[in-house]
Amino acid sequence: MDKKEYDNEKSGYLWHEVDAEVVRKGTYTVGGKKRYGGIMKSKNNKGEDKYEFFECVGLLHLNDPQSKKSERSPDSGGKVTVDGEVYKLGCWARESENGSPYTSLGFKEMQEEQEKLSADKIPF
Repeated sequence: MDKKEYDNEKSGYLWHEVDAEVVRKGTYTVGGKKRYGGIMKSKNNKGEDKYEFFECVGLLHLNDPQSKKSERSPDSGGKVTVDGEVYKLGCWARESENGSPYTSLGFKEMQEEQEKLSADKIPF
């Protein structure tokens, strides 16, 4: 039987990080472009401290359940820029089969989103 292949492009997930904290945040310049990022402290699989550098790519906004357009609407999201491309990011709170919380991610190119909004305004 053939193995089914999945297209993971423009999707992903984030797991719940235990005992993590942002210890530094700030700006820096690389390639003439000002950027914003930080350092996160957490634990490795041996329980030892580890530090990771991250770059912030956009602000997220929480969608309260009453303002969601449908059950499929994201729980949070916003405009993000990854490798110079602008996307609309949707985030959904989920739970795995074993009860572990995670966040499912979906990215839409802003051009796709603009075309959809324009098509929605056509009166016929």
